[in-house]
Amino acid sequence: MLIDDATVRNLDLVPGPRAALGVDPSLLAVLDATRTPMGGRKLRTWLLRPLAAAASIHARHEAVAAFCAKRSLLADAREALASVKDLERLIARLGAGGGNPRDVRALGISLDSLPRLTEKLAGAEAPLLTELSEQVRLLPEVVQLIEEAIDEEPAVTLRDGGVIRAGYHAELDELRSAARDGRKWLADFQATEQERTGIRNLKVRHNKVFGYYIEITKSNLEAVPDTYVRKQTLVNAERFITPELKEYENKILGAQDRSRELEGELFTRVRDRIVEHTAAIQQTADAVAALDVLAAFADRALALGYRRPTMTDGYTLHIDAGRHPIIEQMPDAERFVPNDTLLDVLDNQLVLITGPNMAGKSTYIRQVALIVIMAQVGSFVPAKAAEIGVVDRVFTRVGASDDLARGRSTFMVEMQETANILNNAT
Repeated sequence: MLIDDATVRNLDLVPGPRAALGVDPSLLAVLDATRTPMGGRKLRTWLLRPLAAAASIHARHEAVAAFCAKRSLLADAREALASVKDLERLIARLGAGGGNPRDVRALGISLDSLPRLTEKLAGAEAPLLTELSEQVRLLPEVVQLIEEAIDEEPAVTLRDGGVIRAGYHAELDELRSAARDGRKWLADFQATEQERTGIRNLKVRHNKVFGYYIEITKSNLEAVPDTYVRKQTLVNAERFITPELKEYENKILGAQDRSRELEGELFTRVRDRIVEHTAAIQQTADAVAALDVLAAFADRALALGYRRPTMTDGYTLHIDAGRHPIIEQMPDAERFVPNDTLLDVLDNQLVLITGPNMAGKSTYIRQVALIVIMAQVGSFVPAKAAEIGVVDRVFTRVGASDDLARGRSTFMVEMQETANILNNAT
């Protein structure tokens, strides 16, 4: 179905520029009960590009009906979906050579939750749900790799260390052990020197200029051993080094540097092995997003009292007790009065609506268009019943504004927009 930009704005299909202020309701906001970022984006795409083939629309309605008929299936599917992160963007970042350790961990958690989703959908009585479930690639080898290689709570960046899980690589474990032993050695060295010299406030410290050094206050300088080599004088203290301290510093810093270097190499290898499955993960992400939207449609249908429309290849549009999906959900809205609609190409080609300002004429016009779009997206609709002949495009001419920059009055703008509809309508 073709929907032009003006119609998208006039019907409030997606949030407009005032959405950030919280004063711009939209059909997307009403229907978006998705559990994943991918599902939210998929829903937006579907709203802007509704289907125009009755068979495809029927398949989506069958899937929504299956969820509605078996609420335990819907609840289980939505619970499983809640554990799935943004697979599309995670694999895109990793594939571009970016992505941090937590992205890899999030990808692993998401893939690990997919078997629960496919198991729940195994008994679904809807061909589209079965088809989408079969498109979900479980990739147990990727899940196992991430589980074995990446720490359960990795650091954000590689330079912080603690990314690769202990036990994954023997050399890395040895380097980490050396670094840990070094820190213990420094603590023991400090205690030993305090006891040997009798200087209780002797401290072993570190900075980027001198590395490890011994700091002693000036009141204790008389007790400094001859083996200490002075490196720096401060206002209240002096700093020293010893051959023993410098020798062990080289071991500690060497282990730490090699540990970080090796950890970076191992992470890159893991990432490269994951990226080999990019096509499968992208396919899975697309299928999961579609399942998420269909489950969201079912959730909204049950919560808001929507009914399944009857789609035909004819030319009849018959809505029984239709409601405006956006207005009826506004917080301060009064009870919405339902309206009927009957249009066809023979006896009911035109509806003429008259009434005073604020009587609801534009609301009624928008309501009919929104119900048709919702039906062709695959959603149930806010009506007691609806028979909808599939349409191939929707045009609107709602509101009035001039275009002074181009020398067009309000009336001329209205006439040109109306002429565009008449020239392009099938």
